Amino acid sequence: MADRYEVHELMVCRIAMEMTEEGDYVTILGSFTPLAYSAYMLAKLTHAPDAWLVGYNAIGMPPVELSFTGSEAAAYRGSLARNSFTPNGHLVHLGTHGLLECVSSAQMDGDGSINLSVIGDYDKPKVRLPGGAGAPEVVQNYRKVVAYFSKHDSRTLCEKVDFATGRRTPISRDRRDAADLATGGPITIITPLAVLTKDDDDRPFKIESVHPGVSVDEVVANTGFALDVSTDVPTTAKPSDEQVALLRNKIDPFGTVRFDFLSGDERLTYLEDVLAQEWARAEAHLAL
Repeated sequence: MADRYEVHELMVCRIAMEMTEEGDYVTILGSFTPLAYSAYMLAKLTHAPDAWLVGYNAIGMPPVELSFTGSEAAAYRGSLARNSFTPNGHLVHLGTHGLLECVSSAQMDGDGSINLSVIGDYDKPKVRLPGGAGAPEVVQNYRKVVAYFSKHDSRTLCEKVDFATGRRTPISRDRRDAADLATGGPITIITPLAVLTKDDDDRPFKIESVHPGVSVDEVVANTGFALDVSTDVPTTAKPSDEQVALLRNKIDPFGTVRFDFLSGDERLTYLEDVLAQEWARAEAHLAL
C-alpha cells in the first residue's frame, strides 16, 4: 500500500469504488469538477473498464487526462457517439438510467438536503450561490448519490440547511420502490475526515469509516447533525501504489484536483499556474 498520499487522493479512490459496470446504467459527468472526474477516470482504468461514461455530451467516452483546456476535446475524440444536452437529460437524468453522480454543495444536513442557493435568508442572503442546475434531479433520480466536501465542519455538514436546493426523498429502497421511484442505494458523504452513509429515512447518517489518523470523536465533534456510531468503526482503505501512480502520472499530472481544496484567492493563482503548464506543453508538442 502507498505510505505517501494526500487526503484528496484517498477521497478520489473511495469515490471511484462507487462506479461499477451495471447494465444500462450510465455515469454522466456534469460540470468540470476535478475530484469527481479523476474518480471516474480511475475506475475506468482499474476495476470498471466497461462502465459507461457520458461527458460533455460525448457518449461512451474513454478515460481522459484532466485538463482545464483539453478534457472536452479528448472526450469527443475517443467517444463512440455524441448527443445534445436535452436528449441526454431526458434519457439519463429523468429516465432514471443514471448510475452515479457526485455533488458538492455549500451545505448538507442530516436528512440529506443540499444547499447550492443561498447562505442566510433567501430574500436577503449573506451569500448568493450559483444554484442547483441539475443537482436536484440528480440526487433524486440517480442510482447512487455521492456528496463530497473539501471541508468537514458543522458549517458545511450542518443541522439544517439555509435553503434546500434539492433532496433525495425517500431514501430507503423499500419506500422508493413503493413510490415507483428509481431503485437506489444510500447517500454517501465523503470528506477529508470520514465516509458517512444513510440508507434509512428514520435513522441518522452512519459513520462508515474514518480516514487513517482520524478519530471517531473528531468526526462527531465536527458534524452539525447526529450520527449513528457503531462500536467498531473501520478505517478507510488507503490508496494503493497503483492508484496513486495513475492519479499523478496519467489522470491528473497537472494536479487539478487540488483546485477543490483551495480558497477563492488561492484558486486564481493556482489556475493561472496550471494553465501556464498546459500551454507550455502544447507549445512543446507543436515544436516537434
